[in-house]
Amino acid sequence: MKRTLSIVLCILLVLSLVPAAVAEKELEPAHLTFWKSPHVANEDEVWAKVIAGFNEIYPQITVEFLSVPWDSVNEKEMAAFASHTPPDISFQVEQFQIYAEAGCLVDLNQYMTDEKKAGYNASVLDYCTYDGQLMGIPFGAADSLMFYNKDIFAAEGITELPTTWEEMISVAQKCTKDTDGDGEIDQWGLLLKTRPRCDMWQGVTYIQQSGANLWNQTRDNIGFNNEAGIRGLQMYADLFNKYKVVPPIDTFSSEEEEKSAFYDGHIAMWPDQVNEYGNILGGNPSLNLGAFLMPAGPAEDEAQAHWSFGNIGMLSIAADSKYPEQAWAFLEYITQPEVERGIVSSINAFSPQLATNEGLYEGSEIMSLAAEGIRVMQCSPSSKYFQGMWDGVRTMLESLARGAATPEQAIEELETKLAVLAE
Repeated sequence: MKRTLSIVLCILLVLSLVPAAVAEKELEPAHLTFWKSPHVANEDEVWAKVIAGFNEIYPQITVEFLSVPWDSVNEKEMAAFASHTPPDISFQVEQFQIYAEAGCLVDLNQYMTDEKKAGYNASVLDYCTYDGQLMGIPFGAADSLMFYNKDIFAAEGITELPTTWEEMISVAQKCTKDTDGDGEIDQWGLLLKTRPRCDMWQGVTYIQQSGANLWNQTRDNIGFNNEAGIRGLQMYADLFNKYKVVPPIDTFSSEEEEKSAFYDGHIAMWPDQVNEYGNILGGNPSLNLGAFLMPAGPAEDEAQAHWSFGNIGMLSIAADSKYPEQAWAFLEYITQPEVERGIVSSINAFSPQLATNEGLYEGSEIMSLAAEGIRVMQCSPSSKYFQGMWDGVRTMLESLARGAATPEQAIEELETKLAVLAE
């Protein structure tokens, strides 16, 4: 890890060393606003260094970075776009189609050269495209791993890493126990995040690995109202209520307390996106941390059985921006492989741009494992109804975790809510 951090620091020191072509444009002064939700706690510092490098080339263009919490970004962005006061640059994920359909984003085909596009897989560019228009430049890629506490595994005599649901349940049961003899469970086999709300992607993993899909073919309602979807949701519910290997939903009062349980050695396994790696090390640098690929579900298709959440983001320019040329200059700068490499490594992520990932995380066992997943990553589809799906699935998962609804009941309620949105 020390070697990785050294690489990151060196990269950040040379962020201004970019190809001369980037510096050849003559642009008028501008003040740009840039919104992005955080992938690591110190992301403000990361972007401050990047912006400083950009200003070595364009001192007349200021960039104001705002880190917007994930739980409020959709509401904040929707209000800004509706009032025609959006940020000049925004980090977009699955819900971008709602802005694309409303004409809120600039088509970047006018800026992206064929040479630049050649640096991305066609599927990545397709993901960022709406009605033939490139709505953002791909930026940032992450997949998921199962983090685990090596000391807990060793103490329980677990020498084989679980590769299937059944093996994962067995390991989780061995690790769930009362370690201090007070009659209360204080060590859990698995952490499924429920604060501030249930993590959508942890639940969707079981749906996908069962053989169902998040969306229907038209992406306006759920695709898991079937036997496979019910099986996946039952698995999620059973981890709480049947096997009792995850902390009950009201165990923790905050996300910080929830994560600290893993940092402090009270959780054996934690499935999450790879960018949590740095946060885990920050939470407890001495934690004997390991990781492995997500255990496979019962889906007949092998790739789907091994599905884990992985996705890309993209950086978009608002159609209401007064400074689209200057905004593109910033995007062009930060997506130069040598600059982007420093950014994504600082937030424990990867890039959809193939050249950027060359040489990243050498010597890091966990991040090298994640790099293998990036090469075969299955992006979750985008939809203008994503916000409704996001909210609805988290509500559904809470009901299942509490034992307040069956999978069939939860599916029926969510399907009805999304049908209303699509009318």
